[in-house]
Amino acid sequence: MRLRGATLLLAAGLAAAGCGGGGAGPDAGDGGIDANGDGGADTAGDGALPATCGNVPPCGGDVVGEWTFVETCDSAVSVAASKARFATMAAQSWCVGQTLVDIEPEASGSLVLDAAGNYSLAIVFGGYLVINYPASCLRGLSCADAQAGFQSQIDDGTFQMPAVTSITCTGTSGCVCRAAVDAPRAETGTYAVSGSALTFTAASGVVVDKSYCVAENKLHILDTTTASTGQTSIDSDLIATKP
Repeated sequence: MRLRGATLLLAAGLAAAGCGGGGAGPDAGDGGIDANGDGGADTAGDGALPATCGNVPPCGGDVVGEWTFVETCDSAVSVAASKARFATMAAQSWCVGQTLVDIEPEASGSLVLDAAGNYSLAIVFGGYLVINYPASCLRGLSCADAQAGFQSQIDDGTFQMPAVTSITCTGTSGCVCRAAVDAPRAETGTYAVSGSALTFTAASGVVVDKSYCVAENKLHILDTTTASTGQTSIDSDLIATKP
């Protein structure tokens, strides 16, 4: 079960949203998770997190039941790291000056954890990538033309990021493009709980360890980092509720 932070799911397709390949740009038929299926971010772009998402530490609890995904977020540190990775990829792309402005993650679907230790996952990581393309990359194209070029690639299946379903671009010189992402995942396997640790073993054999907390009828599946001082930071938080 590959539930890591929100950012990497969307960021995994950054190569396709403009950082991939050596193409000449949207007018040349070029398109611009991570197998981990990650996605996530500070949607406000100001480092702030929602009141609950990202602010619940590992605490353990009873995970048995049918959970519905409702929210996902990453820390400001994780988002900054994704922007840095984007910049590295951009340096080798057809549009060296492009930048990742924001990542707006969404999550939906379900996770069923039964009392016998089996799980069934059906999740859709989605949301938006917001990317700035400077005028130097557009070769005189208007943002409407750039949008049409990108969308044409998406529609005919040649866009390098298959999870992108649509894109809109605005601006008068450079263009800010908002790419919608829809990346479904499904798998089954077994799970085990130890304290506030949740271990998923997929039928494929992949093993993933997560921290977690069940609080106020919400399941928080967490990625955490422990500093040398012993302080634990939350890198990402995927939240589900019971119907």
